[in-house]
Amino acid sequence: MPGRPAAEVGYWTAAPARGRGVAPRALEAVTGWAFTRFAAAGLTRLELLHQVDNPASCRVAEKAGYRFEEVLPARPPFPRDGHRHVRSSSPAG
Repeated sequence: MPGRPAAEVGYWTAAPARGRGVAPRALEAVTGWAFTRFAAAGLTRLELLHQVDNPASCRVAEKAGYRFEEVLPARPPFPRDGHRHVRSSSPAG
């Protein structure tokens, strides 16, 4: 929503593109675009969520500069615990 400091980003990569660095590059591109486009509306934080049993998504998040923040408990409709990764628009974040 406009004016909120945080938003969620997500992605899905087709099987033939996996392992080629497509996801981290795309995530980096959309992250830069979002912070530039919505800075005036107050966006300062992006969150990326994934299930704990998806280590590839952890690697993608880390490669794109999203730091691990916490484990989220499972709750419907998600059957497994999850990870929250975050990236801030500020260099310190």
